[in-house]
Amino acid sequence: MPILERKIIHDRTTLCSRILYPQFVLPRHKHAEYEIMLFTGGSGKQFVGEGVCDYKEGDIAMIGSNVPHLHLCNAKLNPTMGLEASAGVALQFHPTIFPMSMEKLPDYLPIYGLLQKSQYGIRFYDKNLYEELLQRFQELERVEHTARLIHFFQILERLCQCKKTNILSNVAYNSSNLLLEVNEPVNRVYAYLFNHFKEKITLKEIADYVKQNPSALCRYFKQRTDKNIFQCLAEIRIEHACKLLAYSNLTIAQVAYESGYNYVPHFIVQFEKIVKRTPSEYKSQIDSL
Repeated sequence: MPILERKIIHDRTTLCSRILYPQFVLPRHKHAEYEIMLFTGGSGKQFVGEGVCDYKEGDIAMIGSNVPHLHLCNAKLNPTMGLEASAGVALQFHPTIFPMSMEKLPDYLPIYGLLQKSQYGIRFYDKNLYEELLQRFQELERVEHTARLIHFFQILERLCQCKKTNILSNVAYNSSNLLLEVNEPVNRVYAYLFNHFKEKITLKEIADYVKQNPSALCRYFKQRTDKNIFQCLAEIRIEHACKLLAYSNLTIAQVAYESGYNYVPHFIVQFEKIVKRTPSEYKSQIDSL
């Protein structure tokens, strides 16, 4: 299923930005930028490509260009436990910051290997690396131009030196996984659905966002995807519900509400139609694995 294509806006002087996340709220998404994530608070599940892994404060991850990812916070998954909300700080950098044909330049080979490996998602395990990267991320914000590039490449070099790593996904994502251009109507519809799937959505709201006539948009979307818009909305909601059922202790009614359904029987009907089993059967199967 296509996922949200996120556009990262950098300052005009750089293609490498430090981004603070006081909490994780984005749906499953991807962006052209590579991302180095430092988890600064809380705990939860990190989904990268086809892989999933626990995260906690002090963990480090690197996600490749256009690799789908999602962070589900345990404080959200288990609201009765009074857990700390998740937070993080990321360094996001666009591929064009590197020279073309980098793989042919000997000086860049370690970094090229790191970037290729990040298409699977990487976790780094070095007790000193986390605090060092936190400091380096802050230092990066105080410099610009050549000094900023030097700091940036020192960060990548330090990651290359880490000997204890783990791959998160069995599938490497690359340019063949790219969605249509972000302004293409189908992609804009998906972007709207992913951003608002927990809310009540009307066709008029979607059409206004895409700036098309509602009837014309429905025909176009059906021609391009062989699905109607609200069928795709249901699939997005049920996919989110599956993650909650697998990785939280929420009740089925709570999962329904968190997935955009205010009427539990309707949620159960939709779930069974798409997953071919009831939410209870799905959760029982997951718990038995």
